[in-house]
Amino acid sequence: MPRDIAQLTNALEDPMSGEQSDIYNLLAAWHQSIETALDRGGWSRLQEIRSQYLEEVIDRVDTAATGDGIDWAFLKECVDAYPSGVGNHHCSSILANVVARCVIRTRIREGVDAIPLWALEYLADITVEDDSEWAWESTAAFGWAVGHPEIAVLDRALERAESGDDSWAMGILTHATFADSWAGINLLEQLLESPDVIEDLVFVGCLHAPFEQDFPDFPQYWEPETELDYQVEMSDDIHERLLVVIGSSIEPGRLRHFDDSYRFDLERAADEYGPANDA
Repeated sequence: MPRDIAQLTNALEDPMSGEQSDIYNLLAAWHQSIETALDRGGWSRLQEIRSQYLEEVIDRVDTAATGDGIDWAFLKECVDAYPSGVGNHHCSSILANVVARCVIRTRIREGVDAIPLWALEYLADITVEDDSEWAWESTAAFGWAVGHPEIAVLDRALERAESGDDSWAMGILTHATFADSWAGINLLEQLLESPDVIEDLVFVGCLHAPFEQDFPDFPQYWEPETELDYQVEMSDDIHERLLVVIGSSIEPGRLRHFDDSYRFDLERAADEYGPANDA
């Protein structure tokens, strides 16, 4: 057994490691093992450990948090112990993944109002710099809270894009469209019309996935279709509305030039809904 991960492997071999009371020990073991591995083997060693153990650790935490419905209180205790945006631990890649899964589950099963505000703020505070790209990828589940009574998801995404955080807004756009396709198209329109947002067709590309599948690709190591009954609503009216937004917001020449690169009919959007068609 490699000495740098002895604490982690011992925790995983503990027959009680799936119990909530032992998850705290598992998280501590993960953090310490990653810290030791980085000191002794650097980035390549961290990647080896992540590849071998991250999925199993996430599954243990997820199982403990969802044994009899989602135990938000337990998750909050874990998050409070290892908060986002501080950069002094390595547990965000685990906790962000589990919180993201539970946000999506709750949206589908109970409705958006049942998602705890603290869980959304936790996801929104995660950064690549302090929490790693692996954790940051899961934060796009924030988009599933579109319509939440206590947080303006679309406004938050637009504000972040206007301040230069296009990548975060792209993830939110994708997930918000999975959750509420009309809301996703409205967010796309706001992004394309904002004078402070530079990207245009890149945001359009974020909508490919919701038009082609029922669930997002992140959070990782999760197969939501095995436990959730859900289909994205993508009617002809929604598709037409998307073309209207694209055609009225993006220069027709760009749409025609990149038409072959997108699943949407950008040329038709330019021809039928471009500026030249304004009354």
